[in-house]
Amino acid sequence: MLGYCEVFMKSFEAQSNEAGIAWSADDDSVVSDIVAAKKKADIVIPYMHWGWENEAANDRQKLLARKMIDAGADIVVGAHPHVTQEVEYYNGHLIVYSLGNFVFNGFDSPETQTGWALRLTLDKKGVLKWDTVVADLDRKGVPHPNLDSKSPSGRRGDNTIIEQNHRVP
Repeated sequence: MLGYCEVFMKSFEAQSNEAGIAWSADDDSVVSDIVAAKKKADIVIPYMHWGWENEAANDRQKLLARKMIDAGADIVVGAHPHVTQEVEYYNGHLIVYSLGNFVFNGFDSPETQTGWALRLTLDKKGVLKWDTVVADLDRKGVPHPNLDSKSPSGRRGDNTIIEQNHRVP
């Protein structure tokens, strides 16, 4: 797993002698990190802190996510906008632009009081199958699974994203 941030001040960026975040605004560094990680790991998953609050995935997110897949990432997962965002396949690889809120309070709309827990089944070739489980946040920001609510899921070899509830028998 590789973690990057494109939100907040660049002053939070790690320095050679100071801890901080990995800033993803330098696409070439992100791509080279993925290429290097792929040489050492079976699965590479960049986890992104990105996007505009309360909006759909933007062109920047889509461009960078696709670059990461082209560089060898097996799946790209994101968060930050306080809402769930699109899910898509690109060149046979899953991109989840935002999982929405999870354990976060102070929001009033249904969109910002909802998040997804992403469940992945992996093998050495990448994502075998995946689904999302809806979590509804209460007033204190505590998540409660909503297994009857529909959310995206899919499996390798079938680039179709289906909406289904995820109640486990």
